[in-house]
Amino acid sequence: MLFLINAVSYQPADQLIGRWQFPSKGSSVDVYRQSGLYFARVAEVDQAGEQNFGLVKDSLLIRNLQYDGELWSKGRLIHPKTGIALNVEIAMVKPNTIAVTVYKGLKLFHRKFEMTRQEKR
Repeated sequence: MLFLINAVSYQPADQLIGRWQFPSKGSSVDVYRQSGLYFARVAEVDQAGEQNFGLVKDSLLIRNLQYDGELWSKGRLIHPKTGIALNVEIAMVKPNTIAVTVYKGLKLFHRKFEMTRQEKR
């Protein structure tokens, strides 16, 4: 019976939920699901994240990601330092690695980086 309850509540898209570290490993975000959409809130900020990108702890960084069975896309990132709205797409590379693509307008002009899942302490 417990297996059936877990099978009903688990969604493949939920593999994105958790804490993810930026490439520098000093700043991270917590990804969570709300009303079927995925959001990323800044969890930890190092000096480089604050100075270079304007990250602020507990601020909402990514909103409204939708899972299409393969990618999380159609999300928006408001760059904390510039205020520019960017499109976001996330792909699961490995269970503990995601590839994040950020772009404005045409995907041809994008920035792509990998984030790693932070182990629970």
